[in-house]
Amino acid sequence: MDDKNINNLESDVCQIRVLVVIASYGMKNIDFLKKLIRSYQGMAMNTDVVVVSDGPKDCGPDVRVVVGLPSKNPWSLPFAHKRIFAENMDRYDLFVYSEDDMEVTENNIQAFLSVTPYLAEDEIAGFLRYEVDESGKWSFPEAHGVYHWKPGSVKQRGNYTIAEFTNEHSAFYLLTQAQLKKVIASGGFLREPYEGRYDMLCSAATDPYTSCGFKKVICISAIENFLIHHLSNRYAGVLGVSLPDFMEQIRMLMAIAKDIHPATRLCKAESYLSNGEWSKNYYETPNEDLIKFVPDHIGKVLSIGCGWGATEAKLKDRGASVTAIPMDSVIAAKSASLGIDMVYGSLDECLAQLEGQVFDCLLMTNLLHLLPNPGQVLEQCSHFIGRGGAFIISGPNFSCVRVLAKRLLGIKDYRKLGNFEESGIHLIGPMQVKRYLKKADLDITKVQWVNHLPVHGIERKLGRFGASNWLLKACR
Repeated sequence: MDDKNINNLESDVCQIRVLVVIASYGMKNIDFLKKLIRSYQGMAMNTDVVVVSDGPKDCGPDVRVVVGLPSKNPWSLPFAHKRIFAENMDRYDLFVYSEDDMEVTENNIQAFLSVTPYLAEDEIAGFLRYEVDESGKWSFPEAHGVYHWKPGSVKQRGNYTIAEFTNEHSAFYLLTQAQLKKVIASGGFLREPYEGRYDMLCSAATDPYTSCGFKKVICISAIENFLIHHLSNRYAGVLGVSLPDFMEQIRMLMAIAKDIHPATRLCKAESYLSNGEWSKNYYETPNEDLIKFVPDHIGKVLSIGCGWGATEAKLKDRGASVTAIPMDSVIAAKSASLGIDMVYGSLDECLAQLEGQVFDCLLMTNLLHLLPNPGQVLEQCSHFIGRGGAFIISGPNFSCVRVLAKRLLGIKDYRKLGNFEESGIHLIGPMQVKRYLKKADLDITKVQWVNHLPVHGIERKLGRFGASNWLLKACR
């Protein structure tokens, strides 16, 4: 079925042939699995369900269960759906892959059918997960760490507005027959289980977008139709943003679509390492150690690389006047709502806008090592620090024993460290920062080594060589 003719079938959904493959490991989610099967079988479409499993399961008489792992790694199970899709690509119109706790509705599938004819040839309509905690509050687990909306990706497709979110994983995807054939023809789909940008489980659910030439786009103008419930709610209250924060970001994206809000990005914020290790966290929690570095009764603060503004809000509550250069113009929605002044643009553009201003304190948290020219940036930023002012910087400790040992042994991507082109990381620490700042007439007055990771007893005794992060304060 050609994607542009999908809407010919919308008037008679009974004609649509759907193949659903659900990955189900163990028995933990068996009740969720049975609920999903009932839901798919109750849809008006002509739907067949296959379950891929590590062991036998009784899923009912009309469900085929395929037992066996693609490799010895138990996380490889999701890759089992690919061969089933390929073997049946001429028999079905739609192909659904899902983990066993994703509550997909017929409305979700109808929304996919409605928007797909308007998309570009390399775009696939995607979905985001939501969870519900015990009190009934919604949250969105995909929005954590480095994952964020791309402000410049907002586009109009017919009557729909779409945008890209950098976390392609949602434990579910949906393809048309034409899309599946292109995915298979790309050579990136039918491959042995692997880990790439994501771990193995997530790689199986994202490689139509990461390895096969397509982009996952979210229809933000009808966002309610592209949300699916993660029934286990396993991350609720632990990971992700709240419903109000999520909808504030959607409003910013729609404002970008209407040309009433800028579409800007500060700089590259993600490393090239597996799982984006040491990337900038857009949702940083307030670091009390860092906040203590900021002098009491401080006047004007400039935060460079602000995420959703939790630390900046703390400083504002202390009476500071806070200006922020945000990581992008969408994540800034939260910070702006907290009363923080925003300067939008690339790093160079923002610094140019602030030319001539002086601040009592500059902040830069966990960003310097990701910049292609950290020394130049430190020199540029130092011009904004007044006499007696402070520059407070934090970053990961690449000299700790954990990192040094893994580099020495060449474990995974650690062998790339030391090469910025391959890793996206400069191995910068207090000693290197000290040399740069000295040229700018700034002296380091305090360095603190801190641990943000679980450490063993011996690592606690190693001081800076056991610490995961560092903080420093330089004054003029």
